[in-house]
Amino acid sequence: MVVKRGLPEELTTLLKQLVMNGQVRMAGHVLYSYCRRFYGVDDQTAARWIVIYFRREFPQQIERHQKRIAKAN
Repeated sequence: MVVKRGLPEELTTLLKQLVMNGQVRMAGHVLYSYCRRFYGVDDQTAARWIVIYFRREFPQQIERHQKRIAKAN
């Protein structure tokens, strides 16, 4: 049986603080590096997990961030 543990409390708190301060990109880097090191997954899997996590936990902030990026391009 697989036990889902989730992210550590310290990491969750850090991600929330970064996102609420408008630093979504930095929060993504932190989560990406955690996934790569802790789970040992490849680049594409880690990137996919980050997108899923942010869409689930911070849907408004990630949408605003994506609009800002699209506007800059």
